[in-house]
Order: sequence, then structure tokens, then C-alpha cells
Amino acid sequence: MTRARSLAAVVVVLVLALLVVPPVYGQYLPQRLADYLVFGLPALAVGLIAGQARLLNIGVGATFGVAAYVVAMLSHRGVLNPFELMLAALASGVLVSGLFAIYAVVATGLEYLLLTLLTTSAFFTLPLLAVTVTGGENGLGVEGPVQVSFGLDPLQGSGFYWLLCIVTVFWCGLSWYLLSARVGRATIAIGRNPVRAAAMGYSVHAYRVWVTLFSGLIAASGGWLYALAHAFVFPDLLGLANSLNAVLYSLVGGVDYVLGPLLGTAGLRFLAEEAGQQTTQSQIYIGIALLLVVYLLPDGVTGRLRQLLHLRRARHLEEMVEVPETGATLKTVEETEGVQNLELGR
Repeated sequence: MTRARSLAAVVVVLVLALLVVPPVYGQYLPQRLADYLVFGLPALAVGLIAGQARLLNIGVGATFGVAAYVVAMLSHRGVLNPFELMLAALASGVLVSGLFAIYAVVATGLEYLLLTLLTTSAFFTLPLLAVTVTGGENGLGVEGPVQVSFGLDPLQGSGFYWLLCIVTVFWCGLSWYLLSARVGRATIAIGRNPVRAAAMGYSVHAYRVWVTLFSGLIAASGGWLYALAHAFVFPDLLGLANSLNAVLYSLVGGVDYVLGPLLGTAGLRFLAEEAGQQTTQSQIYIGIALLLVVYLLPDGVTGRLRQLLHLRRARHLEEMVEVPETGATLKTVEETEGVQNLELGR
């Protein structure tokens, strides 16, 4: 119950903080936060599959890019309802992640990593094979205007920011709930020791398939939101760089925590933007920062914050326990001396 209340408190504070941003800071800061959240979704997908199932899927970026391309291509065919585009993007995410789910059944470890790496490299060439449909190297724009759905226009004013916050909170809450449920605990157990989990009767392959498909849905929703926000897609979204960025964001934030990848995304992208404005050698400083984080914070920023919180709580408990223990010790000494005095008097 305490854990559930703590999570609810964190979610409420996070939601309130996000809601306050547009009216207080105008449009510039919400646009930056929206960019962080869009790229934080594929990082969250990496965190789930790598941190819980211990499968390093390099293809999450490909799922993200395919969903973005599906939105752009359907917009050229008259599909302008954002929620219809969302369903199409999620369906494409399931199809692409289904391929990676097959890899999770037949391979693990380095073999799985190489299979997802090579498949992502192959996806990068797809826009170049159908130039008339995808726009080739020039990319493809998203046709508009997007139709109003359910009385809402998500692309007017702060509407897209609200939509993005709702989607992000939904996926974070659902991820936490599933990881706390039996299916999540079984997935974590399989990631830690698949042989022992199989001996206990768990279907290792089934749980790996579900976490791969679930992470694909999260990455696809990020691709859908990216296409709506930027109204343009290009082949680099399918490339290795986009996938590796999601992996780095997740590792920096902490793959074992739901909010870790989002924090890692915001931190690294903020560092890249600020360093890029100050110097042309920004990649060097970003690389140094990554090395320091990997060396000093093996559990990521979120893991380190949790350790500090636990240490502070432990010290507080020690301070509370020391007082009665000291009093009991003094009382015991006094009673012992009294008994000895009585014996000597006798």
C-alpha cells in the first residue's frame, strides 16, 4: 500500500508540473519538453525490454520510424484523423516488433543483439526502395490539416502538448502496473535467470514475446506523435543512430526504472542542445559525460537517486533506533551494578 501511495504521489506531482508549464512558460519550454517526451517513449521501450527481460533490442528505433512513416503515407491517402493514424501506427508497431519477438524466441544474448542490429540496418534501406511512396532520401511530409476528432484538435495551441502528456503518463502508468503484476514479476525473473524460471513452470518464450510486443507499442506511439509534431519523416528515423540514441537514453536514466529512460532522454538531449550552442565540439563533451555516467553511475541516474534516498532513510531510522538502545544499555548497566553492590553487602 505504501508503494502504491508513493507512486500515486509521484504521478500526481509529475502531472501537475507538466500541466503548469504552458501557462507559465509560454510555448518555447513546452516544445522542448514535448521533444523530450517523444524520444523518451522509445527509450522507455528499450528500458522495459532490456532492463526487465534482459534483451537488448536495437530495433526499437526501427519500430519508431516505421510508425512515423505509416502516419505520413496514410496522410497522403486522405487519412487525416489523428486517432485513426494512431491505430495504424500501433498496428505497424505490432507487426515490426513481432519480427523481433521471433528473434527473442530463437536467440538470446549476443545473437539477439546482432539479429536486431542487422534488421534495423535493413529497415533503413526500405525508403530507398520505394521512392514514389516514401519520398526516398528527401523524406516525406505529413499532409494536413489534421481533422478534429472527438471535439479536440491536438495540433492547435497547447493541444499537442496535452496529448503528449496524456500518452506518456498512460504508458508509464501501464508499464508500472504490469511490472508490479504477476506477468511483470515473471518477466523480471526470466530476465534474471531464465533456466530457473523455466524450471518453476514459466513459459520463457511467451513472456519474452509479450514484453517485445508491448515495448513495440510504446515505440510506435512515439513514432505517431513524432510525425504529428514535425509533419515530416525521413530515412534516418529508421537508422541505427536513432535506435542507439534510445539505448543510450535508457542506460543513462536507468533501465531498471520506469521513469529512468525519460529522465535520461531529457538530460542527454538538453546537454546536446546546450553544448551545441556553446561549441562545435559538442560531441566530445557529450561522450565524456556518457563515460562518466557509465563509470560512476552503473545503475543510471535514477538508480543513484534511489540509492541516496535509501541511505537517507536508513540514517534516519538509525537515529531513531539509537536513542532507545542507548537508554536500555544504561539501564542494564545500572541494574548490574546494583546487583553487584547487594551481593557485596551480603
